[in-house]
Amino acid sequence: MKSIQIWRCLVPTLLLSVLLTSCGNEGTGGAGPTEVTEPKTTATSTILSSPSSPVQSGGPLACVDWVRFETPQNQYDNAALVLIGKSVSQAGETSIYGHRATTHLVEVEQILKGDPGEGNLHITSTPPTCTAGESYPDGDPLDTAERVIIFASKQGSEWFTITPAQGVLPFPQGSNLPFP
Repeated sequence: MKSIQIWRCLVPTLLLSVLLTSCGNEGTGGAGPTEVTEPKTTATSTILSSPSSPVQSGGPLACVDWVRFETPQNQYDNAALVLIGKSVSQAGETSIYGHRATTHLVEVEQILKGDPGEGNLHITSTPPTCTAGESYPDGDPLDTAERVIIFASKQGSEWFTITPAQGVLPFPQGSNLPFP
């Protein structure tokens, strides 16, 4: 039986339940708990993998129980960055919680919250976890040429949608903002 370690970690403003499992038997012999270091103050130091150091095969994977926001106002309140824009192209891949994630070049129309600097942004679409290796089983929400509202948080030096299911809202021309 593989060992399991559960803890809560604070990712900028989101409280996420994180379930880590060991995919390899190295060091465990199939019995006893695998030692996992608990994160200090943010998940970026122990859980978030950067493009320069992706989680290796057989390494820890995270199965995240994502927070569910009741209203778009809650999404807005919990995001560090909120903008209106559209994805103009894919700009590479990174890894988060041991899962492959697609980064998009986003053409910024209007910043509603936060200060990401001038110009277009690279924003990674946070993938759902516990999907048996498929990054976006229901489709990547940023893989659209349509105008959207993006709710994002910064992990290290990278922007990510705040959750897989609630990081992007369609926002056709002529629509009213779903929050004050």
